[in-house]
Amino acid sequence: MTLQRRLILAVLIAAPVVWLLTIGMTYVRARHEINELYDTDMVRMAMQMHSLVPLVDITAAPSRARLPAAAEGDQGDAGLGDMAIAAWLPDGTPMHIDPDGDRLPPAQGVKGFTDRRIDGHRWRLYYLDDDVSGWRVCIGQKLGERNELILSYIAAQVLPWAVGLPVLIGVLILFMRRAMAPVRELSAEIESRSPHDPRPLGLAGVPGELVPLVNAMNRLLVRVSDSLEHERRLTADAAHEMRTPLAALKAQWEIARRSPDESERARARANVESGIDRMSRLVSQLLTMSRLEDASELALLEDVNWQSIAQQALSDCLALAQRRKIDVELIWPSAHIAPLPLAGDPNLLGLMLRNLLDNAIRYSPAGAMVTMDFRADGIVVCDEGPGVAPEVLARLGDRFFRGSGQREQGHGLGISIAQRVARLHGLAITFANRGDGRNGLMVRIFRCAGQS
Repeated sequence: MTLQRRLILAVLIAAPVVWLLTIGMTYVRARHEINELYDTDMVRMAMQMHSLVPLVDITAAPSRARLPAAAEGDQGDAGLGDMAIAAWLPDGTPMHIDPDGDRLPPAQGVKGFTDRRIDGHRWRLYYLDDDVSGWRVCIGQKLGERNELILSYIAAQVLPWAVGLPVLIGVLILFMRRAMAPVRELSAEIESRSPHDPRPLGLAGVPGELVPLVNAMNRLLVRVSDSLEHERRLTADAAHEMRTPLAALKAQWEIARRSPDESERARARANVESGIDRMSRLVSQLLTMSRLEDASELALLEDVNWQSIAQQALSDCLALAQRRKIDVELIWPSAHIAPLPLAGDPNLLGLMLRNLLDNAIRYSPAGAMVTMDFRADGIVVCDEGPGVAPEVLARLGDRFFRGSGQREQGHGLGISIAQRVARLHGLAITFANRGDGRNGLMVRIFRCAGQS
């Protein structure tokens, strides 16, 4: 169900319910006020009759002719039969002062208000006694008159609302539809967007309640656009990077298949095997880079044991170091200092150290020393290679970038992967040529500003 339909349904239910509750409260209040008004008049009339009855000639009153049924002249809308007055002598003899009052029972022993059914109608009676002389007065009124007045008052309230409520509901529905128009326009704009359109949604005419939603969607569009751009670049770069080795593999395979020279075929088969290994490493790095690019936060978070991670990274690079005759040294701070306290994913951090250590070994001459120095505020990896030209330093970490004149095989993804892992952990990686009088590159890993 749409939000608009929910609002309309809420109005259709809430408005009549509130209206009925209001009518009920009005009825209760009107009944109380009308009963209070009539009861007060009955008490006052009884008191007035009580003060006048002793003035009547007691001997003549019982035999006096009854009063006429109605006074002469225009009676207007008077309902004389709805009100009755009765009085009794001390011995209980009725005085016949009101023709309608003769129907009222003496009800000896009853004082004050009481409700009785007389001749099929409900009456409200008020009895007042004179405890000294014995006179008894009763004022009676049909309850139907009160109910008629209450219903007339409620009808005066109900009829305008019975006509106005549908109009009010219709107006509310109309305004709700108009109020929801920006939502429909926003939905139509989003639906008509191309998947590759990164333009932010406009805020003109957007209600204030929807501004946070539109801003959040604009931020999402930026992230989606960046993700698509990353994927596009990764695909394009991967296709470009794989084109050359695939062509070389095809050429070497043709040599291995057709060459009449056995030694040449053997070299071709070795080159094919080397090329396949290189392609396998490239695919593995591409999959790793794609997985890291899609990650916005760490799935695994635990206290890092750098010694275990460093030993594993060294073990992974040991064969390469032995083949190139490179010594690798791990340097640890004193026992009472923890090396770069951090919580993160040990597997990813191991991948970061392995890639940096692999690069340092590959670009160091035979017999050189590669050091990985763990400190309280960071990690420093130093090699003894030729260093990097200043114009190349700024581009280290770009995917598939390799400086000119490089003889080492690679794809330019190792440093990019290491930098992505570092960013996920709130770390940064910087590169600089060594300034201690030696050749080589110094890589520093440290915590970004504002990260705890």
